[in-house]
Amino acid sequence: MTILLLTSLVALCIVVVTVFKTVTKAHASPLSRIPNAGWGAGYSRLIWAFRQEYRGNVTLELPKLHETLGSSVVPLKPLTWVATNLIVLLGPLIRIGPNELSFYSIDIYDTVHKVNSGFVKDPRNYGEFVQDEHPALFSITDPQEHAKRRRILGQLFSRSNIEKLEGLMLHHIDDFLTFQADFSFGEALSAVSAWSKGEEVALVSKNDEKATFLPLQYDEWTYKAWVRNKDPDRKSQFPNLLNVMVSAGVPTQTALSEAKENLGPGTDTTSASLAHILYALSWNPTYQQKLYQDLASRGFPTDFNTLENIPRLRGCVKEGIRWAGASVAMLPRVVPKGGVELCGNFVPEGTIVTSSPVWYLRDKYAYPNPELFNPYRWIDDSGLNTTEDVLRDKFYVAFSKGANTCIANHFSYLELYMSVAKMVANFEISPANEQHRHAQAAGLNNADWQPVQLPKRKEWVSAVVTEPLLIKTVPRRHV
Repeated sequence: MTILLLTSLVALCIVVVTVFKTVTKAHASPLSRIPNAGWGAGYSRLIWAFRQEYRGNVTLELPKLHETLGSSVVPLKPLTWVATNLIVLLGPLIRIGPNELSFYSIDIYDTVHKVNSGFVKDPRNYGEFVQDEHPALFSITDPQEHAKRRRILGQLFSRSNIEKLEGLMLHHIDDFLTFQADFSFGEALSAVSAWSKGEEVALVSKNDEKATFLPLQYDEWTYKAWVRNKDPDRKSQFPNLLNVMVSAGVPTQTALSEAKENLGPGTDTTSASLAHILYALSWNPTYQQKLYQDLASRGFPTDFNTLENIPRLRGCVKEGIRWAGASVAMLPRVVPKGGVELCGNFVPEGTIVTSSPVWYLRDKYAYPNPELFNPYRWIDDSGLNTTEDVLRDKFYVAFSKGANTCIANHFSYLELYMSVAKMVANFEISPANEQHRHAQAAGLNNADWQPVQLPKRKEWVSAVVTEPLLIKTVPRRHV
């Protein structure tokens, strides 16, 4: 009985001490002067942040809070100026955990993500993306190691080398679901070709409705692809990631992890952007026809330089990437030694500061009516020229900024330019469901374009639409 009583007292003391330390830390920290996202955010990120992340709402709710909450230390500071000299007032800092701040400020974003900023990736967060205990470019947190890996991958992804991959994309242009699989491992999943034959994809054919064994089969497929790729007698028609990395002296297991980590982001983001672009185009047959004429007048090109210099195509793709905002992950960084002052607030070293690029792509001052798809944000009314807009371009951080700019941004652009061009050249695209919300907005209507409303969605690491993006395609009539 005595032992039980002592044990209970010790447990009670531990609980009391833990609660006392938590409360003291929450209120004694310099961060206590910054508004909380919700009750309890200063005590534990489980109370507010985790619940929002679990529901797919954190990147949807935080921008609203930034707009309604302000800094409790200094007056709200302007996020930026718009063309009319109107000051945009947002609360740039919000506390979402005992040691974690959310920020919504393009100036802070530039400070945190610029080259040699001193803000390193949060190991706690990025460690979750490590494949098979071998960090890849996205999950590497050491800046020197990251720079070294980036130089190696630049042999494939740099703009000067991306043209070497045009043949690969053309080879699979009708099978765009297989782009990244073929590139990363030197062989294709053949998802679309299997579907066209009424067959299941070999990779998932034995899975049940919930794909219970998909992770195991995925590892088996990637391992077999890796083994085949090591065969010195096996020649690949196109350069692929595994060959480049192994040739650069990277251990084969590390190269395999890099390829696996490359596969997910490369398929989800580009395919989501393409789906959104085609959906928006389906409601705009006049724009489609004029884009077709633009392509025809240039002989239906497939090279990067020509495609990106077709204004209607460029505007469509740029707006599609912005509008879809496929990658919505927060990008947490650790405040460097000595701390930093942000918006009049001292933020101590070791604090996690985080923001999502998608917020800036939806900024209502940089992009009026941001939830409407409209390519005329990027081109003039004639559709023959691109336009300049300093604020618009400053907020366009679809691929982030600085040393951690997405290395595959050129690859993604080329995929989208080619895919959209090929679809428009070969098909007339129309909506599958005629019951569409006709979005009308002042200043966003053009005779050639009906603005399209962003579909409802949830946002985890990637955006997930909660309503279908259904289109119909018929062979284009050449008149």
